[in-house]
Amino acid sequence: MDRLRKQIENSQERRLDNVSKKELFESNRHPQSANYYKEEWSFIKKKGARENIAYQLQYLEFMINLYNDYQIYLTVESLLCKNLMITISSIIESALTSIMEAGYDKITAGTNPDRNFKSMIDLAYAKGIFSRNMKYKLQGLRRVRNSIHLSSIDYQEHVAYEPEDVNNYLDLLDKFRMELSSAL
Repeated sequence: MDRLRKQIENSQERRLDNVSKKELFESNRHPQSANYYKEEWSFIKKKGARENIAYQLQYLEFMINLYNDYQIYLTVESLLCKNLMITISSIIESALTSIMEAGYDKITAGTNPDRNFKSMIDLAYAKGIFSRNMKYKLQGLRRVRNSIHLSSIDYQEHVAYEPEDVNNYLDLLDKFRMELSSAL
């Protein structure tokens, strides 16, 4: 198996990394800027969390473009879908963790919240941050995320994850962001 090859033209300017490699996508297919996503998630007070969410959203967009523009199928398709679902889950968990740590009074007042994903979903729902339907869908995503470990699956990974599932969780991520931003 090959190893990753990084070409660094200027260690001070990371944008110049890999400049001698061919472009993967046309410029109109590049992911949105991190600033675009930071603005979309501006209701997250914690700067580091908001930035990491933005970078993960760029990665999601990149991987979606990769899938949509190139022939990816069978095992690689399933594992790409798995990775996208993990990333979506991580974004949601990061947003919830940030809210708990940033002291949004609407959520954390009078509580000593447990920081595990399930507890954060339950607490945010109990505080009216998002709908019951959202709570159940997030718990479903959490269960998928928890069953992603190779040792915990009772099925074959090459057929376990589907693009439809990813699209459903991308829709969930959009709805989560909208519900969260309007509640805060």
